[in-house]
Amino acid sequence: MKKTLFFIACCLCGIAASAQKYVGGDISLVPAYEAAGDVWLDADGKPINTQYSDGMLTYLHDEAGWNAIRVRLLVDPGKDNSVATCQDLEYVKRLGRRIKDAGMSFLLDFFYSDTWTDVSQQWIPESWGFNRSTATETVAAKVKSYTTEALNALVAYGAAPDCIQIGNEVSYGMLWDNTSGKNKSNWFVFSSTYDAQKAQIQRFAALLKAAAEGVRASDCKDAKIILHCERTENSAHCTNFYKWVEQAGFTDYDLIGLSYYPLWHGTLSNLDATLGALQSAFPTKQIHLVEVGYHNNSNFTVRSGEHNTSATWPYSPAGQTRFLKDLIATMNKYANVTGLYYWQPEECGNGADSNGNNRVMNDWDNRGFWELTWKSGSHQLISNDALMTLKTFSGENTAIEAIRSPQQQDNTWYTLDGRRLSGQPATQGLYLHNGKKYLVNKGTGF
Repeated sequence: MKKTLFFIACCLCGIAASAQKYVGGDISLVPAYEAAGDVWLDADGKPINTQYSDGMLTYLHDEAGWNAIRVRLLVDPGKDNSVATCQDLEYVKRLGRRIKDAGMSFLLDFFYSDTWTDVSQQWIPESWGFNRSTATETVAAKVKSYTTEALNALVAYGAAPDCIQIGNEVSYGMLWDNTSGKNKSNWFVFSSTYDAQKAQIQRFAALLKAAAEGVRASDCKDAKIILHCERTENSAHCTNFYKWVEQAGFTDYDLIGLSYYPLWHGTLSNLDATLGALQSAFPTKQIHLVEVGYHNNSNFTVRSGEHNTSATWPYSPAGQTRFLKDLIATMNKYANVTGLYYWQPEECGNGADSNGNNRVMNDWDNRGFWELTWKSGSHQLISNDALMTLKTFSGENTAIEAIRSPQQQDNTWYTLDGRRLSGQPATQGLYLHNGKKYLVNKGTGF
């Protein structure tokens, strides 16, 4: 019996976990809150900032069971009028290294802008000096060089991303114009057809291709590339987005990234239909929900055209928990759905100092897990059940789809989620090589 168990254990060392699940969130504001003096409390009322070796990062990994973190990157966020867009390269380098040192996967979200980007605003960075009439080839060359330079700087700092999102909610394209013009003539819409918008879609595909080439030319060329669409409410629109960019010539991406907020995307029946359509249309692509959020209170207004889902999930901590349980049940119906990232879970108010200065946020999202307060202080964890529900999506984090024989050797290195590397890994982590697991320690080898 012991020999049998030993043999099984040896075999498990050769697992190629191609369906690893990622669970985490976008915590791009954690360092800003820390600088403002905010203190998060855990379920026992103890300060997370000091009770854990790296505060929130360690807490999310060790207690909440997270294995992935998402962070946005802007070119020059000082040009934006929102204090929440403070994530320049230096900021992201420091936070990215903390993520890697905490033992988590790092998802980098390129905004390719100085300002906030979403489906309604995609503006060219001011320092690039371009506008809507700049030749596509010129813009593309800058996208490629900027991507490579930023990634190489992150790798050199010990903050190599594992997944790279090339654009944020680029459902209608990106880099439409500069902020002084703000013209959307370069966008495309789903109420029209591919042929009627061929020029705009081909421009967009050329920019995506340049971004992907920038990744592949960098020192983290083996990272997974994510293409992010937020048309989740409409399965046909969402499917057409990925079909259209591939028709226009862009195919070098690994993951489909989606946003899902019931306020804007409706009930889970909409998400269910979209996930089913995408898995059917793109069976080789994994799907990650890179943005998910639900309100923990009703201190906001549901505007015209938005969805009030409080009858299904009350706007409360209990409603958040119920929503996440139902969401995870829907996601688990699809083998290709392997990532779940909660949006801004660390939110705890403006984060201003005692005088109301140095704000971290101007407006509140009301979707985090800690209580909201006007100025810096200690913040109660009011949605612990919701936070702890997230980790139920990941299960054991690795799905055993294939077990290699210990004798099987091909001299190739793989990540635990099945990605083949071009050579021996240079960053800290656990890897597969010649049918065995190896722990690569930063700076010390094995």
